[in-house]
Amino acid sequence: MPATVDASSSERQPSSAEPPAPSWWQAIGALGASERLAALGALICAAATVLPWYRAPIDELVKTGLGTFGFAMAAQLLTTGAALALLLAVGRGRRPPLPLHAGTLLAAAGIWAGAMVVSLMFDRPEFQLAGFNQDYRLAYGIFVSLGGAVVLTVAGLRIRRVEVAAERGRR
Repeated sequence: MPATVDASSSERQPSSAEPPAPSWWQAIGALGASERLAALGALICAAATVLPWYRAPIDELVKTGLGTFGFAMAAQLLTTGAALALLLAVGRGRRPPLPLHAGTLLAAAGIWAGAMVVSLMFDRPEFQLAGFNQDYRLAYGIFVSLGGAVVLTVAGLRIRRVEVAAERGRR
């Protein structure tokens, strides 16, 4: 009896392989309401960097958050980007290893982003004209960014409350 060989068997993937991760659009759709609120807060916080953060004392000259880019602005953008990456991972079904909770990490990201915004409120650039130095006044963009950080913090705390309650229910 001649042996038969299945030519397509080498092309088959083993059955133990993980299914492909959902796309980012599906991951966003899989997020709950509080997780979407956290994503909105992170996006607001990051997007507000292009809004006017500082106004000059004369002629309504403005500087954006990106116009005064430094350590605090870099820390804020990295933090909000990490929060968004965490939310995409959560939407794909991944969770941080215990004892960490996604809500705790999101709340910490919101607090850190808010701390960076508050530090930038006090560390304003100086406006120099004809030998006179004055601080810029605050504009609305910095408050929008602070609001986004607060939304991210509150949503993170809501997510943490749900995660801790679910963990207690399993015990």
